[in-house]
Order: sequence, then structure tokens, then C-alpha cells
Amino acid sequence: MLRKILLLALSIQLSIFSNAQAPFTSPYKLSLAVDMPLGTNAIGLLGTSYLLGTTHSLPSQESILKLDRNSINKFDRGATYQNSKTCGYISDATMYAAIALPLLHLINPNSRKDFGKIAVMTAEVFALNIAVTNLFKETIHRPRPLVYNPDVPISQKLKKDNFKSFFSGHTSTVSSMSFFFAATYATYNPNSKLKPVVWSLCAALPILTGVLRYKAGKHYWTDVITGYLVGAAIGVAVPYLHSVKWKFNKQ
Repeated sequence: MLRKILLLALSIQLSIFSNAQAPFTSPYKLSLAVDMPLGTNAIGLLGTSYLLGTTHSLPSQESILKLDRNSINKFDRGATYQNSKTCGYISDATMYAAIALPLLHLINPNSRKDFGKIAVMTAEVFALNIAVTNLFKETIHRPRPLVYNPDVPISQKLKKDNFKSFFSGHTSTVSSMSFFFAATYATYNPNSKLKPVVWSLCAALPILTGVLRYKAGKHYWTDVITGYLVGAAIGVAVPYLHSVKWKFNKQ
């Protein structure tokens, strides 16, 4: 998947110059009416999730050892048998790769001129996604699958982060950044033949991340599915709210 992303970057570079001579008009608009609510909501949700986190304490070793995987629904139960550290490391790599995706806009002359706006929107997508994800994690306080796995040493289970399973932050982050890049790429390159490829790869990357998180014993299927959907919604909504075609942004 990472190799495909690198090939995608090269393909974009080779394909965009046909549009380089066209007059540039920014498809996005920054405004207090949009950016202020997004920023304040992200900060508010982050603060709320932090305060919720301070109310939780780590369960006792005895109570953790009593956890029974048979209490998990059948759809999710298989995750309690997973514990691949390799998959965990690879999922970290896919997350960092997705966070870096908006940098590909620096290749395109049009989007490069607009990179200030892209940077602001990227920050909003990232912050809003983290805020919503953390709020759910602290509210639901769901134990990770590895906590139910008897093959995992108790020393690895005695961490507060192991009780923040719902929903998957890796998956939501990759989904939000991937869909954000795909949406903005399509806007800056409306006639590009690469749009189906970009959308397909950007839709596939968070799926891969979700599977890796499942195999790592970090998340259940319901965690990664929810993370995928929430991240995708945020990744598409933020650029839409900034689009000059949106009725509230029209002068």
C-alpha cells in the first residue's frame, strides 16, 4: 500500500502539468463563519475528553484477570485472539503516511498556490477527528481485545490506554486524512483521469489500517468500522464547508 502511494505521487506529478497554464481560481474559502465554529468545537471536545479521562482509573489486576472473552459479541470476539505486534507497527506506518498525504498538494502548481488554505483545512480535519475520537474513547471506555486475551501478559494489560478501544483512532485518522486528500485532489484536478485511482487508494488505506488494528488485537471490527465512517465523514465535510460553491460561502 505504501508503495502504491509513492507511485500515486509520481503519477500525479506527471499528469498535472497539462492544467498548469490554466488561470487559477481558488475553489476554497476561509472564513470566520466556518473556521471559528470548527476550531472552537474541536478545542471544546478535546477539553471535554481530557476532563472525562481524569475521572477514570485503571481497573485492578484482579478485575482484569476475570474478564471473559465469551462476554464479547460473536461479531467482535475474534479480535480477542489477535496479538500481532508486527501489524501494530505497520498500522502506525499507514497512519503517518495518511497524515502526510496533503503534502502531495505541493506537487500541483494550482494547489501549491493554495497550500495555506489546505494547511488550515488539514489542521481542522486532524483536530476535529482527534477530538471526536477521544470523546468517544473516554465516554465509552471499552476494553481493548488484548485485555481479554489470556496469552497477553498482565503487565501489558495494566495500561489506561487499553480501556479506550471504541472507536479506532488509527482508522479514523487514516480515513479522515485519506478522504480529505481525495476530496481536495478531485476539486483541484476536476479533469484528471487519476481521480478514480486516488479515490480507490484513499478508500482502501483506512480499510488496511483497520484490518491491521484488528490483527494487532487493538480493536474490534465495530471499532474500526465506526472509525472508518466517522473519519470519512469529517474528511469530506471540512473541505465541503470551505468550498466556494457552498451556498453560505457565495458572496
